Amino acid sequence: MVQYKTLENQESDVENAVSTPKDSEPEPVRPAPATANHHQAAQMMMVTMFLLLFLGSSFFQPRPRLHQYHGGRGHGLGEKFDCDIQLVETIPIGLTYPANSPRFLSTYEAWQQLLGNAKTSLDIASFYWTMTAADTPGETDNSSQPGEDIFSKLMANGNGGSQTPRLQIRIAQSEPSSVSPDSNTKMLSSNGAAEVVTLSFPKYFGSGVLHTKLWIVDDQHFYLGSANMDWRALTQVKEMGVLVQNCPALTRDVAKIFKAYWYLGTHEGSGVPSSWDYDYSTNYNVKSPMSINLNRNTSMEGYLSSSPPPLSAWGRTHDLDAILNTINTAITYINIAVMDYYPLIIYEKNHRYWPFIDDALRRAAVERGVVVKLLISWWKHSNPSEDRYLKSLLDIASKKDNIDIQIRRFIVNGTENQEKIPYGRVNHNKYMVTDRVAYIGTSNWSGDYFTDTAGIGFVLSETHETESTKNLRSDLRDVFERDWSSPYAHPFE
Repeated sequence: MVQYKTLENQESDVENAVSTPKDSEPEPVRPAPATANHHQAAQMMMVTMFLLLFLGSSFFQPRPRLHQYHGGRGHGLGEKFDCDIQLVETIPIGLTYPANSPRFLSTYEAWQQLLGNAKTSLDIASFYWTMTAADTPGETDNSSQPGEDIFSKLMANGNGGSQTPRLQIRIAQSEPSSVSPDSNTKMLSSNGAAEVVTLSFPKYFGSGVLHTKLWIVDDQHFYLGSANMDWRALTQVKEMGVLVQNCPALTRDVAKIFKAYWYLGTHEGSGVPSSWDYDYSTNYNVKSPMSINLNRNTSMEGYLSSSPPPLSAWGRTHDLDAILNTINTAITYINIAVMDYYPLIIYEKNHRYWPFIDDALRRAAVERGVVVKLLISWWKHSNPSEDRYLKSLLDIASKKDNIDIQIRRFIVNGTENQEKIPYGRVNHNKYMVTDRVAYIGTSNWSGDYFTDTAGIGFVLSETHETESTKNLRSDLRDVFERDWSSPYAHPFE
């Protein structure tokens, strides 16, 4: 019997590490001369009255609404940066859509572009590596070639290939296991093609993994999304990501997150710093997003979030907060496509309730009349217990009360041979799109991924309150609607 989610390590909760400066000792107060007592008392009375008036007026100011909008209204730091950004996805072999359906660059094509354009450096943050057919026992359906191609090009960077290293390739990976091996990275390292470091999250937090899927090229371009370093992610698993090119400002910002991974991998005995140095900090977050000139024709705002909190340096928005803000700022609709959805910490021996995302969705539907749609994956490794929590969410839907919550299961069917591919044929997406914001992440939606597991989210919002402009957010909405209305989306029962 296949154990549910055996690719994921056992994970547990971690308290948010917060560093606070020590209080400095106050200087001793010198007594005033006796002749000045009356004058000093009058001054103190005036100061006290001023403070009372100030605090009183602040107290009676109206509090911001729950869905007050952070971002999307020119809250950036002033300078606007040109960035070429597009969606990239993997459509598994055998999945077909109508000819007029939205279609984007494939993950394989995006990785080829990044490798082909790289001039000096390539940094990769990865969960595990299975890029060749030899890495996965069982059926491949002759579909491992794209993964083999990418791996051979990486290998060719080393002394064991056709040329001496032309790129500095650095790989930060999660601790390997029997089901998430590191034979690929050992080959890259031994052939001089890449420098590899391993992060052991159980040592840092007691549990967890490096779940990020990130490529960074030359401090100019990057890929972020759901695709693991796995040949199946290029042909047999449905993936969603974003390719950012010619955007040094945003790339340098995401590189700070990779820099934290690299620090941990090269300082094995030191643990996670109680606070990160200034070099790891960012000016761009939910309250001060980066102003972006998207594809030279659309003004948008964006920032990168990360998890877990102890790996977030000063200024970095936590990934959970990015998701909650995206939900809380939605006005008309919230569309979510994720592999797993649990309001629980599920990888501990004893499950714990973790309601933050679930509560936010309920409030959006009940209090603000936002239409909520969830497209949740179903495959051979899905845990049937997930149904209970989805049903609980669906049960509050009511036409009478104008509460609109809809759930469908996305099933990637396949041929007899395709069904034999281990850990294939699944919708692995991790994104959300609302009437204002596009969010693309690397984490599944259970509590563990935000408490002790490393992941990154990319948030892009419009700078106006209409949907009149075609942009990446509207592209992501079109992808969701394509999948929602496809024969692969089944009503939740």
